[in-house]
Amino acid sequence: MAGTVDAPPDLLRVVTAPNPSPFTLDGTNTYVLGRGQVVVIDPGPEVAEHVEAVLETAGQAGRVALIVVTHSHRDHTGAVSPLVAATGAPVRQWGRGEGPLADGEVLSTGGATLRVLHTPGHAPDHVAFYWEEERVLFSGDLVLGRGTVVVAPPSGSMEDYLRSLDRVADLDLRMIAPGHGPLIWDPAGWIRGYVDHRRERERQILQHLADGPRTPAELVGLIYVSLDPRLRGAAEATVEAHLVKLLREGAVRREGDRYAQV
Repeated sequence: MAGTVDAPPDLLRVVTAPNPSPFTLDGTNTYVLGRGQVVVIDPGPEVAEHVEAVLETAGQAGRVALIVVTHSHRDHTGAVSPLVAATGAPVRQWGRGEGPLADGEVLSTGGATLRVLHTPGHAPDHVAFYWEEERVLFSGDLVLGRGTVVVAPPSGSMEDYLRSLDRVADLDLRMIAPGHGPLIWDPAGWIRGYVDHRRERERQILQHLADGPRTPAELVGLIYVSLDPRLRGAAEATVEAHLVKLLREGAVRREGDRYAQV
């Protein structure tokens, strides 16, 4: 059975799915929040072992009254159907279902108040949830507990992603509960590091384009050192997302499959 770890504050429990990979890190984090009537945040992948662990954890805290998801990628939503079948709880997400989430909407259950924040970039339907009483951000794939986030066009947008980071940077945060990786106890510094990293990547791209037109793949070869081959496609996609942003800003132009400085 997947491990369950009680995490502060007292109303919060995390169940990490057994789906580790270079993209999901140790696995997808499913959060069980509240007492009495609880909310499940990001049910995770459709893995029987994980579904069982989530139901067991929720049962110890009360009854599942609500299921919410940060975005529609399968490693976060695969377990929705079996959880609904087992609990009968309604599902809320951005842009889908009978009651789609709205930006700024407040959800209250089990002693916790969650504010919905639309945070596109990694995915157009991405939201984060701000637990107001405890100043905790459930960040989904906006911010990870280790490493960086893939932003892959056309569904991913670097402009939107940076705006979303700026939005959560303005929150009064004590902790970030990410979709993958460990809890983050330096939220302001972590978000600032994410923004700085993306700005540095942009600077590197422009620096290498000063030497002549290049493809995203060529830029990856120049910028990324000791890259895990399994992550090369993700790196190329994220570099392309930067290039699309720079193209829209008029900083670069496209020449076939290559990009050049203006």
